[in-house]
Amino acid sequence: MFTTLFMNRGMIVLKRSACCFAFSLLTLTSVHGQKSRPAQTTQEEAPAASIDVVTANTANGLQLVNIAADSYTSAALAMDWTFKPALELQRAGIGKAWARVLAEQWKSDTIGTGLKFSWVVTPTGFQGYGDAATAAEWGALMLKGLRASPGSEWPNVQADWIANWDSTYHVPSKIAQRVLQAEMFSLRHPYGERELPATLSAISQADVQNHAALYWHPNNGRLVFAGPSEQGGIPTNWIDIIEDWPVRELQKPAIPPPGKPRQNKAFIVESASDSVYIAAGHLMRLKPSHPDALPLLLLAEHLASTSDDSFAVVLDPLMSSIGFNANRSASAASAAVRSLQSAMAAATQSAPTVETLEKWKNAAHARTLMDLQRPLAAARLYLRDADWFYAAADTAWEVFTAPVRPNDIQRVAINYLRPNQLQLVAVGPVDAARAVAEAFATSQHIEWYDVNGEPKPPFGPVPDGLTALEVIRSHYDACGGVQEFAALNSCRRTGTMEAGGGMVMNLESEEIYGTGHRTSIAIDGQQMMEQLIQPGKGLSFKLGKPQPMPKAEYLRHEGGLYAMELLALTERNLIAELVGSYQQLEGQEWVVDLSREGVLVQRLFFNTDTHLLTRSEEHRRGPTGPMEVFIEYNGYKAFDGLLYATRITRQTNNQRMVTTLEEVQPDARVNRNQFEWE
Repeated sequence: MFTTLFMNRGMIVLKRSACCFAFSLLTLTSVHGQKSRPAQTTQEEAPAASIDVVTANTANGLQLVNIAADSYTSAALAMDWTFKPALELQRAGIGKAWARVLAEQWKSDTIGTGLKFSWVVTPTGFQGYGDAATAAEWGALMLKGLRASPGSEWPNVQADWIANWDSTYHVPSKIAQRVLQAEMFSLRHPYGERELPATLSAISQADVQNHAALYWHPNNGRLVFAGPSEQGGIPTNWIDIIEDWPVRELQKPAIPPPGKPRQNKAFIVESASDSVYIAAGHLMRLKPSHPDALPLLLLAEHLASTSDDSFAVVLDPLMSSIGFNANRSASAASAAVRSLQSAMAAATQSAPTVETLEKWKNAAHARTLMDLQRPLAAARLYLRDADWFYAAADTAWEVFTAPVRPNDIQRVAINYLRPNQLQLVAVGPVDAARAVAEAFATSQHIEWYDVNGEPKPPFGPVPDGLTALEVIRSHYDACGGVQEFAALNSCRRTGTMEAGGGMVMNLESEEIYGTGHRTSIAIDGQQMMEQLIQPGKGLSFKLGKPQPMPKAEYLRHEGGLYAMELLALTERNLIAELVGSYQQLEGQEWVVDLSREGVLVQRLFFNTDTHLLTRSEEHRRGPTGPMEVFIEYNGYKAFDGLLYATRITRQTNNQRMVTTLEEVQPDARVNRNQFEWE
């Protein structure tokens, strides 16, 4: 018997009699815990099936688990091990290459054996499923293949992978997921990797073999065998294969955590499909073992029930996430996302009633009992979370879920749901995909990808011979004339600045071109902030206290020293480049990049009909991290024959500030002494 065998080998054994358990919200994979929408069931519809669970630890640290039930007619073998993602980042695709080679090795090992079973291999583990009567034989083949660190199959696997890359990766759903993964996790995270033909070609047989040696750590792995009770536990020949695996030093992952957007972002991929496939999601700082995991998954079942589309909460030790998928027309796809956003927002605004929450718990339990009458589902669940398994195995589901109260549901919704911070990928006909993207994200937060899942410039062509300087000159000509601006000596502007929360401040700026520039912000006559700029240096006053201006800040305000700051390129050490055109709903724009020493400083957008500057973008680092600055220029009005934008809206990291100019005085009398300081 299983228990006797393990005790004789000096192992600690735990045996438990249990009811079948699975959490319907998690249809597990080896990398992510994936939750699909459950069928509508009641607790009475899910009959309990008695099972036995025996666990043990081998001398090398490998945990062995046997799940047995009289109702099982087939058998499953599942295994996971320590995943060290820092190693995976050395070259995209090596982990998947090893998984494919291992699967191919198993396939060749079973030729002519007559054994009937199937398997799935990932970089973090595998699962096999097949005939219970021959489980000892096919399980041994799988374990021997893992032990051998295969690599000889790689040349054939590599050639086949590359040959079929186009047909495999150009399915709209695959494209959408690849782009979403890359954007949510970043390319520096193993879940955001892109395996392209070029990277696959660079993987050698030695890479595959080294990967196997580095990644497989039995002292932090688990092997789960689920099958009929009559099998009597883990087959003896399996024990002989695994018990002398060497212990290896465990390594912790060293991965920079991905950033999270503070607003909706959208990504467009043009494809020849008839409908729009959308994939949306956002990251969560939530570990699977966190106490908030259970209430979040109970809430997720409710959110899934609000849509006919696929909704998932992925709980993962590296980085958990929420995902949503739909394949519809543009209008229907947009409606599906809005419906999800509404349901997520509603969950943050009020808690469910006690009766409603109890229904969610019962529905999860009922589906759980039904799902785990299958051995593979039982093995998956144990690997996913043994605590949940044992909670139902000991018929303690009510006790396990009792601590989750209605207020917990609302709290986790507030902490983890971000309906207005989604990253959304739209794959389909360009106009339809763009319509979906623009329904949820502003133009500065929309990016383009090609069908290979690689970023591409969103800009179209420009007329041959047109240059950035001509575009900028056309702007000043449209504002009154380059010569007229060049003749200016000074300018004074007055108006208001409205910040988030409704705070309104008075704004005054004065400048003598080539000499100095001053901006003053005051509230009820009390000066709050002042900036003074001289050629080459600047000074900031905050509540009357002077502070030297860092070079980066000075460069951002240096333009005030010039009547036509966009043409003062040599003086400001800038290079202008016309990078393309962009089609807005309001019309087409020319796009000009300003760079300093090879680094993009600012991106400018000029309307091709009016020639006026309409908006700009900057990406820089601030005191608290990366900053995105988006500025819109509207309300152009004439002052002494020269046009100035009178409404300037600045959005920085989701904070909005609107400047309204009430008066602009070109060539005003400005006091020169105010620009002098020691």
